[in-house]
Amino acid sequence: MKPALGKVAYINCEPVYYGIEQGAIPAECRIVEGTPAELNGMLRAGDLDLSVISAIEYACHADRYLILPDLAIGSDGPAESVLLLSRVKPCDLDGEPVRLSRDSLTSVFLVKLLLAKAFGVKPRFLPAEAETTDLLPEDVAGVLMIGDPALRARGQYPFTLDLGQGWKELTGLPFVFGVWAVRRDFYRDHREETHRLHRALLDSKRYSLARLDEICGAVCRRVGLDRDACATYLKERLSFDLTPRHLQGLHRFFTLLEAEGELKSTPPLEFIDAV
Repeated sequence: MKPALGKVAYINCEPVYYGIEQGAIPAECRIVEGTPAELNGMLRAGDLDLSVISAIEYACHADRYLILPDLAIGSDGPAESVLLLSRVKPCDLDGEPVRLSRDSLTSVFLVKLLLAKAFGVKPRFLPAEAETTDLLPEDVAGVLMIGDPALRARGQYPFTLDLGQGWKELTGLPFVFGVWAVRRDFYRDHREETHRLHRALLDSKRYSLARLDEICGAVCRRVGLDRDACATYLKERLSFDLTPRHLQGLHRFFTLLEAEGELKSTPPLEFIDAV
């Protein structure tokens, strides 16, 4: 059976998968779509072999995964698709009800960290009751929104905290929302398949990044953005590399979470072998 490869069902994965899905880059795999939280659970349970996963999923289960080099979803400043939308200023959210997203655990950890470190507030965090929507519930002061719904909702509420921008202002570093990882047991038994699929993903990324205008034309209506806004998001806001600065930002995130008692320890960043 072909390896199962996870893909986030938002447009932020198109610049990595487009070449494969268009058939321009051959890849022996089955692509399975889901939210970040769903992919985390599927990879952990063994229902996927490789996948993009939340950074915090790696941190919490680093003993189960190895990272694929040179692939990530991050931002070096505003991300535009990871937002805290609120009716009051972030500095006035202390004790106020803020609804979290069930779609991305990394964003949940990050918004708590930013509100505490940058604004000195601790809201009353509420779990998400349903999948993220485009509406701010009447019973809350703020809501964490990610992915395509966040892109549609930007600017619709009085105050917006872009978590990528907040992290950059706090640390001066890029933020890594997701990495590509393989289960250690799958890699042990299928090293060559893993390396072939990793090369296909890198080739697809190069192919796709050279065709972002084409991608924007294909996906903008699906998201509800005009073509220019889609182009700005994919070309200027997101990054898909895992450079030393990105790794530094990832390590800083983990160490801050450890200092806050949110992680037992800062995990080592371990990768598949170089080929």
